[in-house]
Amino acid sequence: MEFKLPQLPAGTKPFCLGAVAGAVLLGWAGFDALGWKLNSAAEALANKKAEAAVVTAYASICREQFARGADFAARLAALDKVERYSRGDVVAKGGWATMTGGKEPRAGVAQECADLLVPAKT
Repeated sequence: MEFKLPQLPAGTKPFCLGAVAGAVLLGWAGFDALGWKLNSAAEALANKKAEAAVVTAYASICREQFARGADFAARLAALDKVERYSRGDVVAKGGWATMTGGKEPRAGVAQECADLLVPAKT
């Protein structure tokens, strides 16, 4: 017994190639231009934004902790004399970037706090 595939209509091959090309084009346009995201990419982006929001909130608390005390002007002047890339280390060593109950400052908080205290000169 011999099995034969049925004959397809004459325009089937160009139609299938066009459908595949259209699907590829739609996928490319959706992910590239329209901002579609896979679940893993969306979760990674959300985690990154949440971490940035936490660092920003902690940095404002750090700035307030740094501003307390009578020698604020002297500490700020000393911080201004330090190189920009080292200011975060100075703030972290001073303990202003460490939140209550924490042993160490969260990554990025000290540098963000230093940037709030001594903004970059443009």
